Amino acid sequence: MDIIIVGDGKVGYALAEQLTKESHNITIIDKNETALRKADNTLDVMCVKGNGARASVLLEAGVEEADLVIAVTSRDEMNMLTCLTAKKLSGNVRTIARIRDPEYYEEYISLQEQMGIDMVINPEFTAAQEIANILQFPSAMNIELFFGGKERLIDFRVQEGDLLVGNKLSKISGKLPQNILFVAVERDGEAFIPNGDFEFQVYDRVYVMGQITGITNLFKILGRYIQKINTVMMVGGGRTSYYLSKIISKLGMVIKIIEINSEKCLELSELIEEATIIEGDGTDQEVLDSENIEEVDAFIAMTGRDEENLFTAMYGIEKGVDKVITIATRIRIPEIMNKLGLDSIIDPKMITTSYIIGYVRGMQNSRGSIVDALYKIVDGKAEVISFIATGSSRLLNIPIKNLPLKKEIIIACIQHRSTVTIPHGNEKIAVGDKVLIVTKNSHVIKDLNDILE
Repeated sequence: MDIIIVGDGKVGYALAEQLTKESHNITIIDKNETALRKADNTLDVMCVKGNGARASVLLEAGVEEADLVIAVTSRDEMNMLTCLTAKKLSGNVRTIARIRDPEYYEEYISLQEQMGIDMVINPEFTAAQEIANILQFPSAMNIELFFGGKERLIDFRVQEGDLLVGNKLSKISGKLPQNILFVAVERDGEAFIPNGDFEFQVYDRVYVMGQITGITNLFKILGRYIQKINTVMMVGGGRTSYYLSKIISKLGMVIKIIEINSEKCLELSELIEEATIIEGDGTDQEVLDSENIEEVDAFIAMTGRDEENLFTAMYGIEKGVDKVITIATRIRIPEIMNKLGLDSIIDPKMITTSYIIGYVRGMQNSRGSIVDALYKIVDGKAEVISFIATGSSRLLNIPIKNLPLKKEIIIACIQHRSTVTIPHGNEKIAVGDKVLIVTKNSHVIKDLNDILE
């Protein structure tokens, strides 16, 4: 497809990098010559210097022939205007806008209708949703919900003394809950799709799909089940803190936010009545100690700087907080982070990229299986993709065990009407079923038929 990306920041560059790998024709628009030069030197893309909201610039980039315009500049107004202009210039182009300001985002449905925006993405809101999911199931490092929350994908780190250590999956399957499925493992930066012969090692990061009862029982077997989170301390009063507070306050959690900027503190106190706002430097040990960090159930570091978040989160771990979560958008050194105990790391950039890539693949499959959702795991080295099976799928009404699946692909879950199951061989896929597959990113899966040999 012909895709125009307006905005060559972190998200724009990451999108261009991924979409070029999937053989799309990418044109990037930005006013920053340095950013464009980097993209031109490292990616197979076309670059246009200018204001992406201007009709002349969009026409130069080829908007009349484009299939999609993605506006991810740092300004919401610019992104909305870009999408509106693109729609005026081309009746066929679809548009995606990144909208982050709560005042705009809370009315995004009307914005979509009035401005013709096909998809609105808010990195801070989606990050807040992921953090809220983790807080509701704190035993996991990270958690993603599928099929309306009926199925959950969680991950955890294998520790010394675990039942898993040194054992093949087939050997211990009888000792594990039946309604779970091991779908991926990360070891030394490499992704594995485990089969019965896979042998677990200490420090493996394991991804498990299952319903809440099965996952809960797994953590009880492993001896690391964490009770409910009641009190939460956040460092940083940005948009993610705002969205997260609104979500978890409805769950009955007591919230405290530490913010260094006095003006922002006043703003937060008006916007978030559910939270206690503390003016102070959340990276200062004395401030954290004075606010009794060791007594909270969960500690979340989400300032605007990765370095501050990582060091502050490390102090939360040192103080014995049960659940520590940090946001990191630039620093990605998984091996070091894991050794420091920093397991629950949220990257809004990767979340945003996953959502948009899923939408793009869905556009490609208007006549085939429909991409319902896409989520990247193992630091982007593997994907979880939800498809809706259509009449064009070649795997309909065939027992799962008889399907000629490509290597390193797992059918992790099937939703048939209101029933959700983890398939174990005899289940069959019917038209309209939602099918969840897990694959390494060496396979670009755009349709359910792509999982077959």
